[in-house]
Amino acid sequence: MTALVRNKIQSAFCQTDSVNPSLLLQNGMLDANKEKNSDGKLDNKKTGHLEKIVKLPASQEYKNAFNRWFDLTNDASRFTQSAMTLENRLLIGLTGQGALETGCSLNRNYGMPYIPGSSVKGIARAWANQHLAGHSDELEQLFGTADSEQLHRVSGLVTFHDAWWVPEPKVKEHKPFVLDVVTTHHQAYYNGKQDKPSDKDSPIPNHLLAVQGSFLFVLEGEPTAIELCQTIVEKALADNGIGAKTAVGYGYMKVDQELMQRLLDEYEKRLSPEVREQRQAEAQRRIEYQLEAAAKAEQAKPPVQIIAELRADYLKHRGNAAYQLKVENWIDTAIESWTAQDRTLLAECLKQVGYEPSNKKNPNHLIRKTRLQQLRGE
Repeated sequence: MTALVRNKIQSAFCQTDSVNPSLLLQNGMLDANKEKNSDGKLDNKKTGHLEKIVKLPASQEYKNAFNRWFDLTNDASRFTQSAMTLENRLLIGLTGQGALETGCSLNRNYGMPYIPGSSVKGIARAWANQHLAGHSDELEQLFGTADSEQLHRVSGLVTFHDAWWVPEPKVKEHKPFVLDVVTTHHQAYYNGKQDKPSDKDSPIPNHLLAVQGSFLFVLEGEPTAIELCQTIVEKALADNGIGAKTAVGYGYMKVDQELMQRLLDEYEKRLSPEVREQRQAEAQRRIEYQLEAAAKAEQAKPPVQIIAELRADYLKHRGNAAYQLKVENWIDTAIESWTAQDRTLLAECLKQVGYEPSNKKNPNHLIRKTRLQQLRGE
């Protein structure tokens, strides 16, 4: 095997401080020949070259790019984000064309591993077809038409973006690669040079790059659709894995809530004070809106349901200030809009469950007695 770097640029190539693992893997090997070392043993230059790549951490440029991608997709109205961690290792893009016959899906600009969006969509569709076979129409809307020859094809509602490898926020020298090996026991037989495999054949180890760590999965589309697809992706990765050698435990992932929270915390730190204040104000408005909507929902309950809930829950929650406020809102609604008969039934119910304190010295005695009189129309 010939060297991958042209002689004219070898000196410049070796002196550069900018190391891109993708460039090294595809075009960076200075000498690919096997030679004997000082001990007389066969020295595999390819293995040594891969060992250099394994030592490379994520560059600062990649970390900046990852942060930009995370920030751009942190919009719940358009995207869902999910951080998932490998249980073992990942072999992705193993059969990709390369001079070293050792493939790995690497980002061309930054040299870091990624999982193509088409692969993510493929394992999600496969899991859905296996477990949700009775919902073919809904699945076609989510993923699009599977048969490219079908006359009336539709595109899916969800976009599956490439999954980015996650540089751990708190680990400075976090490395994505690990050296792995596939051992061929019968190379001559596989190459057609031998009729039958033999136990006397010498095993030939072939080193390759595997990936460790975590990935950020991003889906884009309508909120309900992407939430459903996110659940499918998470189940597919946990049940079936992705990439090569899943039969021996490679490619399986599980949701990592702690990592996701760390990424969100780092995202909050990157926000400007003005944006942070704006987000806090928006969050407060959402809370107020939700409380208002919940109050309206409580007021919209029919009298018979409110009376039944009071009989069942009042004694258990009467010491809770929020619950007492809800009861007072029910009474206000009853006084304003209920019929005289329903108001009387509510007053009787409140009397029975102990709404009016029996101790006349209790400061609430007179207040609640007056409220019951208002309900009765006295």
